[in-house]
Amino acid sequence: MQTKSSPIKVGLGATIITPEKNAQMNGFARSQFSTGVHDDLYAKSIVVESGDGAVAAMLVLSLCGLGREHVENIRTGICENTGIPEANVLVSCTHTHAGPRVRDTNAPEDEQADRDYPAFLIERAVASTVEAWDNRVPARLGVGTTQVLELGRNRRRLLYGGLHPDPEVGIIKIEDDRGNLMGVAYNYGCHPSTLDWQNTLFSEDWVHYANQGIKKEVGEHIWVAYLQAAEGDINTGYFSELSAIGVGMPIRNHKYIEIKGKQMSDVVLKGLPGIATSVDPPIRVANDFFDYPLRDSFPVSLDQAKRETRAAEQQHADGEKTPEYKGTRLLDNLQVQVWETGLRLRTAQGFYSNEERPATTPIEHHALRIGDAVFVSVPGEIFSEIGLRIKQGSSFEKTFCVGISNGYRGYLPSEKEFIEGGYEVDGCIYSSKAEKKCIESSLEMIGRVERQKGGYALSNMGNVSL
Repeated sequence: MQTKSSPIKVGLGATIITPEKNAQMNGFARSQFSTGVHDDLYAKSIVVESGDGAVAAMLVLSLCGLGREHVENIRTGICENTGIPEANVLVSCTHTHAGPRVRDTNAPEDEQADRDYPAFLIERAVASTVEAWDNRVPARLGVGTTQVLELGRNRRRLLYGGLHPDPEVGIIKIEDDRGNLMGVAYNYGCHPSTLDWQNTLFSEDWVHYANQGIKKEVGEHIWVAYLQAAEGDINTGYFSELSAIGVGMPIRNHKYIEIKGKQMSDVVLKGLPGIATSVDPPIRVANDFFDYPLRDSFPVSLDQAKRETRAAEQQHADGEKTPEYKGTRLLDNLQVQVWETGLRLRTAQGFYSNEERPATTPIEHHALRIGDAVFVSVPGEIFSEIGLRIKQGSSFEKTFCVGISNGYRGYLPSEKEFIEGGYEVDGCIYSSKAEKKCIESSLEMIGRVERQKGGYALSNMGNVSL
């Protein structure tokens, strides 16, 4: 057992970010206000400082997503209070659909989201990382992998079995320099949206039960966090369009998310003892921006989108007049068509009304190396196949994507999905070539942390590690 002072230091922090009053909820096509709290939402932080000067922070929030301006404000607060360079702070979200909507500053005046919540959120998020910074101790780190086979499903391929193309779970094991467990973080791609649109209680969804299941075995005092991965087409096994139109699915309740959470906690607990930790794993962090190609065409004309919408509305109206359709999936499917064509029409209207469309948008990527493993941030909700291709192209056998990172930018489908369409494709801002850019950018960042020789960060922001 290692007992001498460790070359690396690790700090862990956690603060509650549950709104202090009922607020408009986020996720699904809804506008309900919360009516209470099932389980608290958190900001959880890990700060890693190597003996040669590299320092990095990862902050994950129990939110559906977060605007870029809030990410920047959080980073500024962290830098001012700890000295950690803003470029070395990765901010991500779990993507729970049972959290509050976070209002952007430039939202319309009639926006119903809680106007006071962003300031509260930023203060608590900063406090989480400050706590981690202040609590740094000599530590040991190790990263391992396992698999969970029945938690996530590919919701766009349910008719083909819906199997998750990437069931890998990455596990970060954090110990003090005596080998006592301090914390556990796990990385996996799956929507925490099992509770449907009818739920009005704040919750981390299945993640809550996964975290509690781990804590029950390793100790309630142990820090446990979930890092979202590539989940754009992955949920726990239901047709997401039915969620959008509000079809009742009684199984999507708290008992069911407890089962889903246990599937994760079981595999993490089984894999944890076999993960070796080190007092001096190389810690490297890099940050940069890449220009992602934006949509330059839309699959249908505005007139065609209008015709499709009218036709879907008429078919649904006719279906409701057909007695034998009542209570059948046929009527549900007709209602889905109304929703999908309406969404496509609204997106088409926005696309064709914008005469000065930019060709690209800057997307930020982080890469954090911990020993023989690397974590790379990806924007918004990338499809699981993209995350898998990043892993396959990486020079690190242990490669993990951290999704919903550094500001929410919506869905990023794989190129072939643009042929099939669907709401994730129709509503996305990117062109079909964005998959290639995402993979290339991610691999570029992975290469940077592999080539780094000292404790510094590569960044176009001009920051260096402490």
